[in-house]
Amino acid sequence: MNQDAFDTSRVDQQQTDLQSMQWRERYGLNGDPFAEAPGFFFSGGQRQHHLDTLTHLVAFGEMVLLVTGEEGAGKSRMLAELARNAAHRLSVQRLRADTIADVSGIPGMLARLSGQALLGMEPEQAAREFFAWTVTQAQTDRRWVLLIDDADALSDESLEVLVKGFQSAEPGHAAILVLAGSAALASRRVCQDPARSQGIHKVALAPLDIEDVQDFIHASFDQVDGDAGEWLTDSNLQSIHDRSEGNIQAIRRIAPPVLLGVARPSAGSGASQAAKALGQRWSGFRGGAGVRLWGGLALGALGVSLLTVAFQFDSGPRADSDVVMPLDEQVERDFDEVERAREVVVVADESQGELVIDETEAPEPQGIIQRTPESEAAPEGDGFTPEDPQQFRDLAWYQEQPDTHFTIQLLGSFNESTAIEFIEDYDVDGALYTRTRHQGEPWFIVLYGEYEGLGAAREAISGLPQRVRALGPWPRSFSDI
Repeated sequence: MNQDAFDTSRVDQQQTDLQSMQWRERYGLNGDPFAEAPGFFFSGGQRQHHLDTLTHLVAFGEMVLLVTGEEGAGKSRMLAELARNAAHRLSVQRLRADTIADVSGIPGMLARLSGQALLGMEPEQAAREFFAWTVTQAQTDRRWVLLIDDADALSDESLEVLVKGFQSAEPGHAAILVLAGSAALASRRVCQDPARSQGIHKVALAPLDIEDVQDFIHASFDQVDGDAGEWLTDSNLQSIHDRSEGNIQAIRRIAPPVLLGVARPSAGSGASQAAKALGQRWSGFRGGAGVRLWGGLALGALGVSLLTVAFQFDSGPRADSDVVMPLDEQVERDFDEVERAREVVVVADESQGELVIDETEAPEPQGIIQRTPESEAAPEGDGFTPEDPQQFRDLAWYQEQPDTHFTIQLLGSFNESTAIEFIEDYDVDGALYTRTRHQGEPWFIVLYGEYEGLGAAREAISGLPQRVRALGPWPRSFSDI
């Protein structure tokens, strides 16, 4: 790194530190509400619903999972939260996309990951052998999950080898593939192949609408014991939404100057011309000795730092430049083949919010919140006959229950057999399943109990067996089914 780049990076860090100090000392908050805090997961904008679906499908599903969205939409943060939810019972592994971008790198990576003799094989054969091996792991110990962030970096050949390798094994037990990337990933050759695409479940993270942006800002202030109501006027909210286009990372950049009142006024005003002039001076000031001088001046003048934040943020959303919370690259390390054959669990480190390998138990999930229902009405008269009539209740039965009463959702799956096996394996006396639709396909959900209110349902969750609670059951009103 050259000196100018180093100095610029140092100044950027100083600006970040100053902004955090302003929120603390000038505005009485416990920190910067828009800093990427470890453990903070925004559940709005359908994020919690998508996370619930992914959590169930990595444990019981039979499909490749594809998470798409623009840069800054929260894909990496969702993978980290997914790992946290799944680590108690699954072996979660992260593969760096750049190490297997070329298909020739797949045999070596899978060999190091599993300890199997895959080196020297053709990629297709190595993938088949690896996924067949993971089936035995699931049957004797625990199921594996392979997380691949930035999967756009994979060549078409690499993507096809991995997907075909998974689908050639027993999909209900083989290591589940979870791929995250841009919307273009869903248009890749293997994802469009009719023979393969039916075995791919797609989750698209959409931009936040204006109500979601409002909820995100309130949640951001809540984590630093602040009240966004003091700052968030209707005009500020509209401005943040319009400039960020609902991108979470862009909101983090754009919201501070708007809320602090230092964002550039509308074009044509005298203030705008002054801001433009100061912006030109700032642009020239960033290079060379000016940068080094700024390091000292910034520490002494909070007012000046506010202006620099304004110019830094006011260039409009740059959603293509950042990833919300990249997973820890140190997870991808040189594997000793014997050592990697040992059982490992990947957990989300509370202090960093990133994935690290640990051989201890993962923390119990914290808190249960009401989440957006995922189901649509199941079609009537389509000839469906339940495999287990004693455990099945149709939607009409649930619709006859009081609308104000609640039940507890334990599981959602595209496969009826998965719902039945869950009821049998987890031995939750009184659990039932019903059939709805999700994303145009039959969707089976396992429900438990009837409660007069949300509080009673939440209390009942605390009394469920630990391994059931670890799956993240959630209260759901009968009116939502």
